[in-house]
Amino acid sequence: MVILVLGGAKSGKSKFALNYAEKLLFLKNFYYIATAQALDAEMKERIEKHQRERKDFWILIEEPIEIQEKLASLNFSGNLILIDCLTLWLTNLMLGNFGVEECFDKFLDILKEFSKKEDRYVICVGNEVGLGLVPENFLGRKFRDWAGLLNQKIAHLADEVYFLLAGCPLKVKG
Repeated sequence: MVILVLGGAKSGKSKFALNYAEKLLFLKNFYYIATAQALDAEMKERIEKHQRERKDFWILIEEPIEIQEKLASLNFSGNLILIDCLTLWLTNLMLGNFGVEECFDKFLDILKEFSKKEDRYVICVGNEVGLGLVPENFLGRKFRDWAGLLNQKIAHLADEVYFLLAGCPLKVKG
């Protein structure tokens, strides 16, 4: 199963995704792929806060770039993989000059293997960045466009899609 959880900043999407996942107790292994990097003290504190919110049975995988490879290695019955967050992954790809389109294509190909399979889950968390103003610079517009495209492609193949608004989940698909 593929679940997409979108929302704005501080909308409650990570908390919702964790709560959703932790109700799937028939699954054996719970993996948390974290894409954030602690590049400053404030981000380090955010990461530590997220870690404190997770129960002990979560297996943490810190992977800022190659989430597609990690996802492929975990494609087994009984596994749940929560990826938080796709928007930070996109930032890492763009700032590291990685081939965004190639990485997206690989990720989506692997994600398709989870679709409609009830014995394994992937929950993808990302920001909906297309509701604000048009960014004033090229990099900002490119980021917004890539994020929107990735969200659309995942939503298309996802079994369920949720949008979080002020902590309230709206089921969009499924």
